[in-house]
Amino acid sequence: MNNLSKLQLWMKRNNIDIFIINRTDEFLGEYIASYAERLKWVTNFSGSAGKAIILKNSAAIFIDGRYTFQAAEEVDNKIFQIQHFKNFWDWLKKNTSGNFIIGLDPFLHSKNDIEKIKKIAKDYKSKINFLEKNPIDILWENQPLPPKSNVFIHDIKYSGKSTEEKIRQIQQILKMNKISYFVLTALDSIAWLLNIRGNDIDYTPLSFAYAIISLHKKVDLFINKKKIENIRDDLNLFVNFHSFEKVKNFITTISSESIIGIDKEKTPFIFNKICHENKLSVKYLSDPCNYPKAQKNDIELAGARKANIRDGASITKFLYWLKNEMIISETNEMNAAKFLLDIRKNNELFYSLSFETISAIGEHSALPHYRVTNKSNFSFKKNTIYLVDSGAQYFDGTTDITRTVIIGKATKEQKDRFTRVLKGHIAIATTIFNINSKGSALDSLARKSLQEIGCDYDHGTGHGIGSFLSVHEGPQRIAKPQGLSDGIIKEGMILSNEPGYYKKKEYGIRTENLIIVNKESDSDLTFETISWAPIDLDLININMLSSDEVSWLNNYHWKVYEKLKDKLNAKEKSWLKKVTQPLSF
Repeated sequence: MNNLSKLQLWMKRNNIDIFIINRTDEFLGEYIASYAERLKWVTNFSGSAGKAIILKNSAAIFIDGRYTFQAAEEVDNKIFQIQHFKNFWDWLKKNTSGNFIIGLDPFLHSKNDIEKIKKIAKDYKSKINFLEKNPIDILWENQPLPPKSNVFIHDIKYSGKSTEEKIRQIQQILKMNKISYFVLTALDSIAWLLNIRGNDIDYTPLSFAYAIISLHKKVDLFINKKKIENIRDDLNLFVNFHSFEKVKNFITTISSESIIGIDKEKTPFIFNKICHENKLSVKYLSDPCNYPKAQKNDIELAGARKANIRDGASITKFLYWLKNEMIISETNEMNAAKFLLDIRKNNELFYSLSFETISAIGEHSALPHYRVTNKSNFSFKKNTIYLVDSGAQYFDGTTDITRTVIIGKATKEQKDRFTRVLKGHIAIATTIFNINSKGSALDSLARKSLQEIGCDYDHGTGHGIGSFLSVHEGPQRIAKPQGLSDGIIKEGMILSNEPGYYKKKEYGIRTENLIIVNKESDSDLTFETISWAPIDLDLININMLSSDEVSWLNNYHWKVYEKLKDKLNAKEKSWLKKVTQPLSF
């Protein structure tokens, strides 16, 4: 019996007509530990974003455009319909009937999510059953245990701001909003606020915890106490420590005159439920750490610049090897990724990768979030595009960079598409925009050249980057306006700039650098590129570039050489000099 059948049998026995699965954990995080891969357990889909609706006799999985091809490969379409995210709510409506019972795990849905589901349930005269225990956790044999890594302090020489300063700053935000306590469940916000890091999630230095910030008292932290034995003394002045399970009891002791702050999008619904059951007043407010965390201080920005130079040297060494020393008959996607990791490991302040490296040759490069496995591992071959999207966690910054290279000779079409992607990249890198702009107002700049020939890409153009934190950070993003959270882009934020193009079953292209938001004038902002590695001239059609675009590329390549030359050996330096030579018409 497959896992879907096991779940459907449980539903029949427990009078559940619909069960909804979000790929997340009890912190509503994008990056989750292996024990929380419940969507993967049911569907076999391993991507980082997805939902499923399970009925007693049918099921559907919902993914975004990054994973269209991947889902087709991983999910059995005989038992699952594969749908785009945008179809989720319509599909739920069409498959809900009167007197249905919808089963939900209140830890895995936000208030926003629940409101929409409640409306559908009401419209179709159905009911919601908030389950005491997730059925997948009952059925999953040998489910991994939650990790218990030790917490460590993120030193102020990297964080740039003390724990006390950050707590006071957030308390001021609560005071302005007349909130007595705020329930903080986003792991990167907790890590940022308390200057702590951990290793509970691969590639993202976080530790599982909940926090409650009060207006005048210490922060109450709910965490496995064994994890914080080494750092108690560092935080005792600002933090009360409680075991992880005590959070519900703590909330029940809060005075009914207090106002509890909750983020409707980022906080698990269970906290709404606890407050409601205890007649506590709730006020909705976006996570108050969002903007302070995203707007990096001077020390964090300086660290990001240094980390990206070290990281760029590693990427450049890797590109040199690909173009000059790689033995093509002995190279595949997995050992290429390992070769890059081995270079990075030697860098000062290296902690880990910031995500699993996307190492994709040929048709695999057409999968924006391809993940190489032993089964999928392609060997390299001549005259083929190779895309490598990778990043690292350094104590002073988080990196993320993508380069697309041709192994051999490129076709005319590949050069055309690569150059159009580059034009979009340059348009974002050079834009000047109003201080109140959202990323959705900039996104079309990146797509213009592609859209002129009827092409596009089905993912965002840019995401926020943390500081030795999550490689995907909000509220900043550059994407089409789609009703998703779209924060104002502010000075000091770091984003990615990564337009792409993907031709199914053939090749994919993406060029990604990180950019810092700088002040241009009292009313305008601009971007500063901080990633450094050569862009493959063998894929560029110079005749498609304007003189300003050529100037940008030549200036960028001059900086690449100047910043990296002293970090390379003689052969690498000589090669870099050659591949960063100015282009001219």
